[in-house]
Amino acid sequence: MVNADRWGATALLAASLVLLAAWPVWRMTDSAPTDSYAQSPDQFILGAETYAATHQIGERDGMPVVQPPPGSDVPVIARRFQFWPALDLQAGETYRLHVAAVDTVHSVVVQGREYSLVPGQVRMVEVTGPLILQCGEYCGLGHNRMQQKAPSRQGEGLK
Repeated sequence: MVNADRWGATALLAASLVLLAAWPVWRMTDSAPTDSYAQSPDQFILGAETYAATHQIGERDGMPVVQPPPGSDVPVIARRFQFWPALDLQAGETYRLHVAAVDTVHSVVVQGREYSLVPGQVRMVEVTGPLILQCGEYCGLGHNRMQQKAPSRQGEGLK
């Protein structure tokens, strides 16, 4: 009986050591999501402001409204308590939003999916217009107002 217990303990120890040795190899297949990249908040803000100046078609609530071409990459700043700039998207067309938090942790809920936003990281989100951007991470007293409705160009916008 003692010999069987010893063999059982040895087998359990051997299995544990094999799993412990294999775990780093298993974890190597996990990698950072390919839908994000690092960029400083200051660099991102500069790029977004340049983009907004180039594609601005008007203003809404003191914020520039941009009209990006379908299929384009569109920078969007998440900061207390807004998504900047305002978007005017063509219905049924696809866009790649590059969304970055520049002040604190936020998240963006768009078309049923939530994406975490951490300062210094830019998330790429493929969307189809029109859409609503909503912050899903509590970011302060104005958090409940951190929403943007991106209407379509054909007047099918969200009211």
